[in-house]
Amino acid sequence: MALLARNLCKTFSQAAQKSTVRALHVGAIRQQESAVEQERKTKCTLIPGDGVGPELVVAVQNVFKAADVPVDFEPYFLSEVNPTLSAPLDQVSNSIARNQVCLKGILATPDHSMTGELQTLNMKLRKSLDLYSNVVHVKSLPGVRSRHQNVDCVIIREQTEGEYSALEHESVKGVVECLKIVTATKSQRIAKFAFDYAVKNNRKKVTCVHKANIMKLGDGLFLKSCQEIAKLYPR
Repeated sequence: MALLARNLCKTFSQAAQKSTVRALHVGAIRQQESAVEQERKTKCTLIPGDGVGPELVVAVQNVFKAADVPVDFEPYFLSEVNPTLSAPLDQVSNSIARNQVCLKGILATPDHSMTGELQTLNMKLRKSLDLYSNVVHVKSLPGVRSRHQNVDCVIIREQTEGEYSALEHESVKGVVECLKIVTATKSQRIAKFAFDYAVKNNRKKVTCVHKANIMKLGDGLFLKSCQEIAKLYPR
């Protein structure tokens, strides 16, 4: 009986060891699979923003979760309305530069700057990442009632110089000067972006919108830059 008991104990001990080793192997495999799955996911910077922004972002997250979209969000609170809780702009910019993709809610602009700065957080974020092109696709949807049907156009706007740079100052009391800076380099860059976009997306025509008849130097340079780039796209 004693011999039988010793044999049984030995058998159970060996079985327990094998079970432990097997569990360790399974755990290691699962960790590897989890790591691989994590690598396959796209990192996305998430900025909920102000107003309805957080509500819209939550809706998007719920849709992504239901569709099992392989995305990991890296959230940052950025706000000009509530600056005490806002993350440093350089942290947010670094995250976007690292992830190369960002889901951003609305950043509200207060009526009056608390710091005296004219540039908004939106402007600073664009400038820090050199987000020079604002692309808006305007398209009417079948089955959705709208004033105009068969609308399909893309508006591409330069947003690092020109009227939207917030370069203005009060030279004397009651007199405000707004500076509109136009450079050939950035004008050619946005024009090339527009033509490249048109080629890649099978758009038929690129229209340059300007006011060169009045602003002969500033918009004249912009128009000339667009015309020079257009020669590179004969079709």
